[in-house]
Amino acid sequence: MEITEFDTGKVEAKERLDYWSTNVLCRMSISGIGAKSGFFGRLLRAQGHLGEFWDHTSDAIRVERSSQRCTSDGGDEIYVGLLVDGPSRINQNGNDRTLAAGNLYVTDFARPVRAEWSPHREIAIVIPRERVTAVAGRRAIMLGGTRLDQHGLAELLASHMALTARRMRSMSLTERKAAIDAAVDLACALLRTAADNAGELLPNDILAVARIIIDQRHTDTELSPAHIAAAVGCSRSELYRAFAGQPESVAASIWAARLDRARSMLALRPALDLSIGQISARCGFLDPSTFNRMFRNRYGMTPSEMREMASA
Repeated sequence: MEITEFDTGKVEAKERLDYWSTNVLCRMSISGIGAKSGFFGRLLRAQGHLGEFWDHTSDAIRVERSSQRCTSDGGDEIYVGLLVDGPSRINQNGNDRTLAAGNLYVTDFARPVRAEWSPHREIAIVIPRERVTAVAGRRAIMLGGTRLDQHGLAELLASHMALTARRMRSMSLTERKAAIDAAVDLACALLRTAADNAGELLPNDILAVARIIIDQRHTDTELSPAHIAAAVGCSRSELYRAFAGQPESVAASIWAARLDRARSMLALRPALDLSIGQISARCGFLDPSTFNRMFRNRYGMTPSEMREMASA
């Protein structure tokens, strides 16, 4: 794949912010801009086998990603950014960081985040979550909002990213993919080091990772508290304690996610050519009678009644 370029200079001034929001900041909501008239932004994006490489520049802008947005679109990428120019600020996982040129940091798109950029340039690696967790472990996804430049591999990664950005247009497709994949491997190794140095998981960390797993895997009929504890890297008792102060237990949270998904399929897509039995199976239920009973208990009506109401 060739380099993809998005440039607000190619569209009318009044359309530039919408263009940037739709094509570049599609996972974010824009909460403010610094430009008094028009808006400037340019992104070069290239795809490797293991992830994407971004080189973007824009006017001052404030963005946020809500928990609702995280739930609705999946948020299955980890973003490792290198600020090249312009001070910025990011807030995620309770980490409120002011960033300066040369700082490496990480953002997890599965978690709410707020960011504020001055006029700036930033280069980044965007990595699928599965790649990060396979190489760096589940704990790496708790690093959102933290700086990475204090770890040993940071300088090597930053230098490689900067050189890749400078040579991106002159490299062949094969060379560019190899450079991007090398950056992904370095970023994952750096995330693993940072996660290993982060210490033990706190209850809030366990809860956050468990909720991500439930959001992503609730349709898996085999998903259970034991599977979640193994994926998080904690004991079942630690997992239960993390959920102790929550409205629902870990098991109840799994069932709730399945039921909410089924309700969405019934209520928001009434014309979907699936039987109720097929919907229940796709949402992680092995027994249709169990699905019907739990659905009625949660929503006060049967799945059939929900479908009829949505179709009316």
